[in-house]
Amino acid sequence: MKCIDFIIKNFQAKAFIQDLKNEIGEGWCEDAVLKNFIDYNDLEYQLNYLKLFKGDITKKIDEYKKIYNLNAKKKLLDFFKKNNPINKKTIDKNFIKKGIFNLSGFEFDFSIKENQIFDTTYEIKGAIKQLVAEGIFFQRVKEYKLIYTGQINFKGSGLYQYTIICFYSSTDKKYHLILLFLEEDGNDQYHYINSFSKKPNLVEIKKSVNKKKKNLFFYSTSQNEIKSFFIIPVSKTIHLSSYWKKECKKGLNEERVEKEIIIDEESFFKKYKDVSEKSDYLSSFDEIKNNYIRYMPAKYYKNENPINIINQHLKEYPNQKFKKFNFFKYIMSKEFNYRNDPKFIYDIIHSKDDLDGLLSFVPIKTQEHKLIAEEIRILKMLRTKDKKFLIKIFNTNKDKLYDLATSYMPKYIFNDPILVAEMTKIDTNIISLIGDKLKKNKKFMKKIWE
Repeated sequence: MKCIDFIIKNFQAKAFIQDLKNEIGEGWCEDAVLKNFIDYNDLEYQLNYLKLFKGDITKKIDEYKKIYNLNAKKKLLDFFKKNNPINKKTIDKNFIKKGIFNLSGFEFDFSIKENQIFDTTYEIKGAIKQLVAEGIFFQRVKEYKLIYTGQINFKGSGLYQYTIICFYSSTDKKYHLILLFLEEDGNDQYHYINSFSKKPNLVEIKKSVNKKKKNLFFYSTSQNEIKSFFIIPVSKTIHLSSYWKKECKKGLNEERVEKEIIIDEESFFKKYKDVSEKSDYLSSFDEIKNNYIRYMPAKYYKNENPINIINQHLKEYPNQKFKKFNFFKYIMSKEFNYRNDPKFIYDIIHSKDDLDGLLSFVPIKTQEHKLIAEEIRILKMLRTKDKKFLIKIFNTNKDKLYDLATSYMPKYIFNDPILVAEMTKIDTNIISLIGDKLKKNKKFMKKIWE
């Protein structure tokens, strides 16, 4: 089955109209179309990915966060918070019945594109866009009936026009009027104008459009004089022209392929490993590999460079203590020599405020090595709670203060108004390091900038 046919067959006509009413959107409704068709395979696939990739689900979802998918994000987080099993029953209850019919349409798509040279979502969107603009989409969805098409054209140079679509929906027994704005620069928009209980005529359509004039940027600009405003009743089935069939060929002909559902960790890990060896999908596998190493180091760690894995973890979890870091505890065991390697300790010693936690894994003999002994001394000295002593250090190291701040000082210092004030007197560059908590203190920040 073609992807376009699958979308139309499983289309949720009522939900689509609600989406149209809720927003003025970019494009010609193609994003709203892709959100509103049921795809159990996609839901099951994406949920299993989030369950099995072993990373931070909240952070992963935030990477894909858009204004229009915040509700889907909340449903996803709620689903995993409740530790739900992934099956049709829980998908129906937590997603379908709550208006989340697939996840790819909200751009939560973690699919392996192993059999594709490129992602065809763009081509499918282009095909949907043209089907909507021609009115064909509203003829193919069983709950809809296309009533009118038309155009509003403007005088002057350039191609700027509104396409008129009026369709009837059996879901609410109303006629719906939308405008699609076409600009030659490609800044297309759609506007939901109105609904009618009875079939509108041209006068009623014009009246409805004029009422929304202030929301229609090009239409409302006084110098844009209308050249023509017409609607045509639709009585026959519309077909794409030869030109648009050729232009949209990839999107129209894209075959739907069910995603392989993987439900166990070993198969998931192997699948991504195999794909990375056959294609340029390496970056995704590197993320998964590091996640699995941190999740179960005894099984998945194969002497990769631990520095990269540690630094990535510390970046993701800056407040986590070393004693809570599973992978770190593993490589600092007697099974490895990292605990006795001063070069290794030097490479990570400045990366986290938890100095005591780090040193609890390092033998005293290693701590006394000349490569790191002085570093440890400076780091410990700057972790004192004695503010007078710290201010003395600032004043005796004026020429090095910024370097000390960026490489040695714990983050809590930059949220202390007294210490920050003293440092900024010496070096105004310290202002760039002020902590997020202190930045919210408007009174303090005003004083600093003075």
